[in-house]
Amino acid sequence: MTGQQVRRDFDSAAANWDQKERRVKLAHAVSDAIIREAHPDSSMRALDFGCGTGLVTLLLAPLVREIVAADSSRGMLEQLTCKLKDSGITNVTPFLLPHDGLGELPPPFDLVVSSMTMHHIADVGDLIKTFQATLSPGGQLCIADLATEDGSFHDDPTGIEHHGFSNQEMERLFCEAGFSNVRTVRVMDVEKQRGTDIQKYRVNLTTGRR
Repeated sequence: MTGQQVRRDFDSAAANWDQKERRVKLAHAVSDAIIREAHPDSSMRALDFGCGTGLVTLLLAPLVREIVAADSSRGMLEQLTCKLKDSGITNVTPFLLPHDGLGELPPPFDLVVSSMTMHHIADVGDLIKTFQATLSPGGQLCIADLATEDGSFHDDPTGIEHHGFSNQEMERLFCEAGFSNVRTVRVMDVEKQRGTDIQKYRVNLTTGRR
């Protein structure tokens, strides 16, 4: 999300984004893990950073008071807006992010979540510190992303800054940002066809409390 990095054109991918069953399955698994670990409730104001078409956002929305769905792709947010109109959900606020940070997002949040976005971020540690500053005391951060992989997960490497993260690396970034009760749990393994073989890529969820 830095101004200098090469970015993938998510706008053009947005219309067909939800058609891949594995993305929908992963969103459900991530949401289930967030619910188990963070226990979102109706008192919480939440942020979904890098929300895409809102696959995770819409699963969490019924559980919280409000959720800001933030993404730097206008096309992704347009897809989310259509879903909101069709569903009648009223506690989700789409927010267009600049490509270099959080913009004018109004803190504080009680819960910040992000799914499969950090591997696109050049300086993850700095962003996690920014998240920490937007959270209310006792607020929680939940980041789901790939475990360290060999670089073969993405068919298109455009905009990929990291080939996943080890548990130790992500937990260190949380601790350096001042989070406590930091832990990592397995979400699921994503299966992809690679040549004649099926390769599994683990997705983890790291959580911490301000």
